Amino acid sequence: MKSFFPKKSFEENVDYYAARCPAFVRIIIISTKSFLYYHGMMRAAAMTYNTFLAAIPLLILLTAIALAIGLGNFFTDYLPYFNKLFSWNVPMEELMPLLANAEHIPLAKLGFVGSAALFITFLLTMGSLESNFNVIWENKTSRKILHQILVYSPILLVFGGFIGIFAGVVSQIQNTLSLIVIEGLHFTENDLGILINAFWWIALNFGVVLVIFLMLYALPSRPTKIPRKKLLLTSIFASICSWIAIYIYSLILVLVQSTMIVRMSLFYGSLGFIPLILLFVFGVWSIILFANSLVWTICTWPESSHKTWNWIGTSVNQ
Repeated sequence: MKSFFPKKSFEENVDYYAARCPAFVRIIIISTKSFLYYHGMMRAAAMTYNTFLAAIPLLILLTAIALAIGLGNFFTDYLPYFNKLFSWNVPMEELMPLLANAEHIPLAKLGFVGSAALFITFLLTMGSLESNFNVIWENKTSRKILHQILVYSPILLVFGGFIGIFAGVVSQIQNTLSLIVIEGLHFTENDLGILINAFWWIALNFGVVLVIFLMLYALPSRPTKIPRKKLLLTSIFASICSWIAIYIYSLILVLVQSTMIVRMSLFYGSLGFIPLILLFVFGVWSIILFANSLVWTICTWPESSHKTWNWIGTSVNQ
């Protein structure tokens, strides 16, 4: 039967109903359009590949910097604790030797060529991240090489030092809690364990939100000037939302892993661990890229609400 109403595309139907929704719903829809229009899923897949490609070189470089300032062994000391605290069920027997080897390579053993190669890997990784963040802000050019060195070098030094300092501060706080709780307040060691777990939970949540915030706030090279306060508050809001989404996503994957082990077997269920790790990293980058689109939408609102999206392959039948 012939319709007397003009046929509209899916996007036009979404816009029609979104126009009658509150502003926050329209912001989510525009952010989703931006994420999909700039191939957010494909970019997340590419960033997942880059993550595993650069993970070991960057780990060596960061721990070498931490060892150079007299601190280190962060991952080998605390990753097993995190694995137990959050019930990740990561096979630490295979992972710990790799981490131990990476954490005992000082800068002197790397030499000039090794250090330069790792630093170039770091620059290429950060440049790739910046390019994927810039496209949302409609900036097709990245920072020049010299500018990248000037911007990313302090980040590398601060991050490498932060890992070591964080480990030292955590150890000091744990010792202080032990003295206060056991000797001062006369609590049991079980109570001390609960306090330390709560401290780790707060510290790690804060650390993850801080890393996401730095990526959203400082990494993109924006072609237009955004008010600093608006960008700051929006980045904080998007970082918190991202961490909540990542936490829920990780719980879902852990549930999937547990279900595979229960329904199949320990052997076949464990075979799905590596694909789930890949899926986890892919999901994390997808969430962060969507958060970048959310920051762009809010910071450029209401101009972003009137943007015309030139979708390829879509047409409107009259």
